[in-house]
Amino acid sequence: MVNVGEKAPSFELPDHQGQPWNLSGQLEAGPVMLVFYRGDWCPYCNGQLVSFARQYGEFERRGAQVAAISVDPPENSVETIGKLMLPFPLLGDPRGDLAKLYGLWDGEESVAVPAIVVVDRSGEIRYLYAGADFADRPGDEEVFAALDDVDGASPDAPRDPEVRVTPAEAREASVRPDKPPMTLDRLVPYYRGALFTTVALKKRFEEWGRRGRDALEETDRYQAMIKVYSAAIRETVEAHREA
Repeated sequence: MVNVGEKAPSFELPDHQGQPWNLSGQLEAGPVMLVFYRGDWCPYCNGQLVSFARQYGEFERRGAQVAAISVDPPENSVETIGKLMLPFPLLGDPRGDLAKLYGLWDGEESVAVPAIVVVDRSGEIRYLYAGADFADRPGDEEVFAALDDVDGASPDAPRDPEVRVTPAEAREASVRPDKPPMTLDRLVPYYRGALFTTVALKKRFEEWGRRGRDALEETDRYQAMIKVYSAAIRETVEAHREA
């Protein structure tokens, strides 16, 4: 796995419209946050992406660019962009070559490990969070704090991509699992159910006394994430209605 303080491997991937997105070129404009996600079928990936979308002004205020990466083919990514009203590109890594290069590959499921990588203008990795499981994501405030710590480093000379994917490869070579995309109308009850589950678990853990303290803290963190994702989903549903 790549580490904080190392140079981020350079790459060029096609976005959801088939346009090349080159890390070295993008770093000339400012720091970059890469979001590795499992796919459009994963409710937690949908929740994370839509949360970032509804708070996109926070990234713009910090001068940061956001790009999300998965094995999903472009037709799926276009649907995800529209469904979640995303203001940032979704990049195609159809075989997981980039995720493997970064050490963020789940070979068992043939998807990327959910991860956040913040790269400053010099190409140095300044923050890295790799989830231990599908629901392990950093809080948004932690991500914003990481971006606040990125200084005004000058961009290095452009580097040749270590991974380059063509639009044709993105369309034809995806190893995406055969799972239906998670629709917006399914996300609403999913997160409502997840929230109710955390309420029930917290009541049980509170009765465990000292034994339940760690479990209660972890449930609190998970519940906070669920509330943020759920609010962003509800806001997006309302925006679709108004549109």
